Amino acid sequence: MRRSLVALAFSLAVAPVAAMEPFQVEDIRVEGLRRISAGTVFNYLPVQVGDRISEEQVGRAIRSLYDTGFFQDVTLRRDGDVLVVEAVERPAIARIELHGNNEVGDDDLLAGLEGAGLAEGQTLDRALLARVERELRQQYFSLGHYDVQVDSTVSPLPRNRVSVRLDIREGEPAAVQEIQFVGNERFDDDDLRDAFEMGPVPWYRFFSDADRYSRQRLAGDLERLRSFYQDRGFVNFTITSTQVSISPDRRRIHVTVNLDEGEQFRAGEVSLAGDLVYSEEELRDVVALEPGTLYSRSAVVETSEAFRDKLGERGYAFANVNAVPEVNEEEGTVDVTFFVDPAERVYVRRINISGNERTRDDVIRRELRQYEGAWLSTEDVAESRRRLDRLGFFDNVNIETPRVPGSQDQVDVDVSVQERLSGSIRAGIGYGTDQGLLLNFGVEQDNVFGSGDRLAFNANNDDANTVYRLSYLDRYHTLSGIDRNISLAYRDTDADEADLSEFGIKSMTGTYGYRVPVTGNDTIGADIEVEDLELELNQEPTEIQQAFVDRNGTTNTTYRIALSWNRDSRDRAIFPSEGSQQRLSLTTAIPGSDLEYYRATYRHQRYAAIADWLTLAMEGSLAYGDSFGGTERLPFFENFYAGGNNSVRGFSSNSLGPRDENDDPVGGNFRALGSVELRVPPPGDGDSDIRFTTFVDGGQVYNTYDQDVDAGAIRYAAGLGMIWYSPVGPLSMSVAYPLNDESGDDTQFFQFSLGTFF
Repeated sequence: MRRSLVALAFSLAVAPVAAMEPFQVEDIRVEGLRRISAGTVFNYLPVQVGDRISEEQVGRAIRSLYDTGFFQDVTLRRDGDVLVVEAVERPAIARIELHGNNEVGDDDLLAGLEGAGLAEGQTLDRALLARVERELRQQYFSLGHYDVQVDSTVSPLPRNRVSVRLDIREGEPAAVQEIQFVGNERFDDDDLRDAFEMGPVPWYRFFSDADRYSRQRLAGDLERLRSFYQDRGFVNFTITSTQVSISPDRRRIHVTVNLDEGEQFRAGEVSLAGDLVYSEEELRDVVALEPGTLYSRSAVVETSEAFRDKLGERGYAFANVNAVPEVNEEEGTVDVTFFVDPAERVYVRRINISGNERTRDDVIRRELRQYEGAWLSTEDVAESRRRLDRLGFFDNVNIETPRVPGSQDQVDVDVSVQERLSGSIRAGIGYGTDQGLLLNFGVEQDNVFGSGDRLAFNANNDDANTVYRLSYLDRYHTLSGIDRNISLAYRDTDADEADLSEFGIKSMTGTYGYRVPVTGNDTIGADIEVEDLELELNQEPTEIQQAFVDRNGTTNTTYRIALSWNRDSRDRAIFPSEGSQQRLSLTTAIPGSDLEYYRATYRHQRYAAIADWLTLAMEGSLAYGDSFGGTERLPFFENFYAGGNNSVRGFSSNSLGPRDENDDPVGGNFRALGSVELRVPPPGDGDSDIRFTTFVDGGQVYNTYDQDVDAGAIRYAAGLGMIWYSPVGPLSMSVAYPLNDESGDDTQFFQFSLGTFF
């Protein structure tokens, strides 16, 4: 098309000149320009004033101007000794409008169009526009939209400009109907399909898009198939070809993978070479490939990464570890040699902190385990990030280690944080199935004045409890990292409103203590507590209540020591996916108090990422209490309880365990709880503050004074739930079905709670 236009213009333009004798150009005049300057024409025109022009030069001049892409018509003619260039400009693109593109965003499409030469301000080339349409269709084909249609409309605008509109009808993406394998003898098709992320969607995966076809997803699945075989000893596995066919209606995709499994190999000798830095025995402790086992490419990669991590701990942050396999076809083994090059040991020149508008630099620096002037340790950098994440002050923490320009052995550590709102003023009203009507007011600053300290006042009221609490946590009270805790709390409890045996308690408690870090993950605590308690009984107290009052009266002052050990290796505080948290605590009254007793609890939570979108959360706890000295039993108001939204869902709050003569729960001095839970985020939003759960809970409370601990009495329930860290506090909802309830048990199908109450 373009060549025919050039030929036509050339023939029209040359005819007038060809009838004339060649002449010497005394001047050049350009006509017809509207946007393009005459200087641009002179710059591309291969004729200058003073040149003698011929028919051949006219042809070259026209071709040169056409090749610029600025003009759709060019004519050269003679006016005396003046060469006249008449040019008709191509229109300029004033705007590009996109309609119907839901799968691909405007910014991505416009960037792609600009890369192809179609952008606002550029001249319009209709041939280019046709190619762009084809490229857009190909782009949608790669995303599985085979029924896509792209139509362009060019509308003229004043001043030789145009508007380009692209209407895209994406259509429905083609769904993978079937994946077949040809050549697999050692594994059946179902095993191989499990290695694919793409494929037909089972009926129970309502929000899955696994059946959406795209070339990129297929390429990723083929690589996973290679890993599947090579992790099982098939070193020479190859994919010989892949066929993708589409149904006539462009809605169903059939994929056929032709493969050659090859022979299966076992791991042979594993050798280490190079500058190991460590002793060979130390490095061999992290080798994941055992001689005699099936050869695994993943084990080789895992070993290389483990070597790099070990070297990184000693400052060799940019070490190179190359694994070289040697296949022995006759013996059916693969020998692997790991060549270790530690490169230069790298030191930290400077630590830079950014993004902290409220939090002081020293609050961040005291959590870092990587120091300036020391060699760079990858483990210390990772631990520093974990500690900052666990503070709860930041939405995002990023640590980078760029090289210092011009230096081979120095890096900077750049710590950038994105602060979250760490202070709140909250007042609200709500309802919880366990608490009844809820009234709360709270003023809390978890990073007061950017110091990292926490100052809080909370007032909460529900059917059973009225609580006022003022507390101050002085983090890093000493330079060695010891925290100090001070609090004062008032509680007024009406146990009957909590569906317990009828009694009331008014207490005032003061606490002063310290938290001492022992290791990076371990902390021990010691507190002194003073409690002034007044017990209120109704006119017909139970036997247990009356016996306690007869021995101890209704007013008691107790001095307690609270000791605790906490180990926290979670990757983050909210919705962790890896790690664990353990807490062991012992609270005991000091001899000479009005009441002498102790309470010990142990709680263990563990998290494991089964997949990027699925987390397994397991929790178990034990609690035991008893008396000593002049107190005969653990005071009944210090008993443990189970049942409800925070322990064994599916059973009413505090309902499990022993009961009094009025059939009201009285709790016990021993409690065992356990829970297994699977957590998934909302579809497409792994960073959401919401998790959906499916769970199994179990637990029971025992009175060891009057009964034996019987594991057969443990109650179990299973159900579904949701957890949302809402702006007004954690919202927990569940529906649960008891699995082994018995006559007399109080069950509850739906339960929820909102906020944190003391």
